[in-house]
Amino acid sequence: MMAGKFAVVLTLLTGFGAAPVFADNGNAVVVPTTTAGAQDLFARPLTLRGTLGDAQIEMHLQLKPDPTEGIQGNYVIAGQPAKILLAGESDNTDVIMEESINGKDVSGEWAGKLVGNIFSGTWSTTDDAVTKPFALTVQAARPVK
Repeated sequence: MMAGKFAVVLTLLTGFGAAPVFADNGNAVVVPTTTAGAQDLFARPLTLRGTLGDAQIEMHLQLKPDPTEGIQGNYVIAGQPAKILLAGESDNTDVIMEESINGKDVSGEWAGKLVGNIFSGTWSTTDDAVTKPFALTVQAARPVK
C-alpha cells in the first residue's frame, strides 16, 4: 500500500489533478483510477453525514475535474473547524480513499462500499494501529430557491 500512499500524496500536492504514478521496478507507471461505475456513483457531488467511530462527521465527495482520475473531497469532524482532504478511487460500489490533514502527508485510509445511499466501511491510520468503523448517509440534494 506504500505506493498508493505516495500516489495520493503526489495527487494531493498537485491539486487533485494528476493520475497516480506507481513505481514498478524503478519505472513509473500511470494507473487509471476510475471506472464508469464511479462516474455513475458520483455523477453529482455528494454530501454525506454520519459517524466515524464515535465522532459525527460531514463528508463532501465528487469526481475530479477529469473523471478518469478518480474522486476527491473533504470531511469535517463536528466541533472542529479543519477540513481533512480526501482523494481516491471507486470501482463499482467499492471506494478506497486516503486522507491528508496537512495536504502533504497521508494521515488515514478509508475503505468501504457506497450502496444505495449508505457509505460504510473501515477507516484506519496509515500503519493500521487504529481502525474505526464508519457509516455515512448520502443527504438529499436541496432544491435551489
